[in-house]
Amino acid sequence: MIQSQMVATRTEVAGTRGVVTGGHPAEAAAGVAMIEAGGNAIDAVVAAAFVGFVVEPASCGIGGYGHLAVWLGKEKRFVTFDHYVRAPGAARPDMFEIDRTKPNKYYGFPYTVGMKAEQGPLAPAVPGAVAGLCDAHRMFGRLPLAKVLEPAIAEAEAGIEVTWQLLLPISERLAAIQALPATADWLLRNNLPPKAAGQLAGGGDRLDGKDLAKTLRRIAEKGAAGFYEGPVAEAIERHVTGQGGILTAADLATYKTRILEEKPTRYRGLNCNTCYDQVTYEALNILECFDLKALGKDSLAFRHLIAEALACGFIDSMTHYGDPDFERAPVEGLASPEFGKMRAQQLRMDRALPRPVAAADPWPYDNSAERPKKIANEPGIAKLAGTSQMASADAEGNVCALITSLTSGFGSLMIVPGTGVILNNSMQNFDPRPDQANRIKPGKMPIFAAPSLVAEKDGRAVFAGCGSGGYRITTGVLHAFLYATEFGMGPQAAVDAPRIHCQGQETYVDGRIPQEVRDGLAAMGHKVVVQTESPGLNAFGRVNAITVAKDGSMRAGSGPAWASAAAAC
Repeated sequence: MIQSQMVATRTEVAGTRGVVTGGHPAEAAAGVAMIEAGGNAIDAVVAAAFVGFVVEPASCGIGGYGHLAVWLGKEKRFVTFDHYVRAPGAARPDMFEIDRTKPNKYYGFPYTVGMKAEQGPLAPAVPGAVAGLCDAHRMFGRLPLAKVLEPAIAEAEAGIEVTWQLLLPISERLAAIQALPATADWLLRNNLPPKAAGQLAGGGDRLDGKDLAKTLRRIAEKGAAGFYEGPVAEAIERHVTGQGGILTAADLATYKTRILEEKPTRYRGLNCNTCYDQVTYEALNILECFDLKALGKDSLAFRHLIAEALACGFIDSMTHYGDPDFERAPVEGLASPEFGKMRAQQLRMDRALPRPVAAADPWPYDNSAERPKKIANEPGIAKLAGTSQMASADAEGNVCALITSLTSGFGSLMIVPGTGVILNNSMQNFDPRPDQANRIKPGKMPIFAAPSLVAEKDGRAVFAGCGSGGYRITTGVLHAFLYATEFGMGPQAAVDAPRIHCQGQETYVDGRIPQEVRDGLAAMGHKVVVQTESPGLNAFGRVNAITVAKDGSMRAGSGPAWASAAAAC
């Protein structure tokens, strides 16, 4: 039987001055506007992100966090802006009771009793989104911050259009939203979902963005201090602690971005920076040991190896990773090429590893001397589900890849009155078990197993990739990178091509992959689950990709088509 399949794509964009991608057309447009105004890729990605905080409020926001990888074209170096959440000062390893009636969640950790780590006043961690982006702009941007935030402020003032992409997460969490009067008042109409633009009955509803516009103006005027100090920080503390939470203005005032110069991993002659994501480093180190090009991108062997490399990367990081500033954890061992080679030697081409995949020991490969150099985070002057993503490149050779998130759709569902701030629910990204490496400690960052990937060769950035969709981000970005660099596909084709995902148990296979390949995987021992991308199921991640040719021309792709955008100049 032959059945038709839904295939949606976007046209690829190309530019000579700059390209910008995002999860919404307004993000890409704002980024390109910065380049046309004389800004660079850093200005562009910051502008795109702040617009995203307005137009994609379920996915990202100033109450969230992110990972930003930057390649500086003239300086020829990578800089990582790890602006993930940090645990509040009053947080404790045993602050949540573990719900032993449920299996572990998608991220590999137990649920908490009453879902207290997942939603409500104990769920927000200290947000880093504003700090990280302001730090990046302060250090490497060119335009004034007020100029860079103009598009976001304008979008907020106009009100936030309710699109189908926004209506879906509202509907998914409707009961929880209805139970919170302030949240329901902002998101719902007569306690029911609002009307989306494009419905037959006419134009859609708009969410009030005036409070958010006011907060954005404070940031435009004062930088990160406009968020982390003064009325906004005080309002956050008042709202959270008034309901029994622990996030305070003092926590906000002490937040610092972790700014790093990482040692990139080598893959086929490329230097790759994943923004301190050990899962992707390990997967690349494993795949480096196999001739993927000779196997072919559509082969059973290629699909098998991708699943095995991802499975090893996820299970090893889930078992061993802990914030190296707080835990004795083999973080550099996980990223070690030698560890990857050892893992590759355990793989067979005719048989999958037993499921669930067992963790290996990275400690013999750990070398603390390989730990990234920290860049001092001091004040300076600028040189002139719930996740989204933006990437940018300019004619000077600067390239950026950003993942920005609230964790779940609308995060903790806590909207701070008078500020427009939606707070993350990222305490669930810690392991609530006190004996685990990823346990909760004040000031600590939890695991972030998703790459903002930038690759360079001979002093020139050639690829940038980022995504959204939980751990499927790793799958999406890794596939796009391999399709582009191993098989020479353009960025849009690389984003559109089928993917496979595995975290050590089931192997999730895109329905477009031929039946004979699926059968072959099952015969090898993979527990095959077929999934097909649709607007209601982000089965294999939302991905943006940029490639840069030797002549400096830039091309960008994004997908799926209904939830992404790209623009160029």
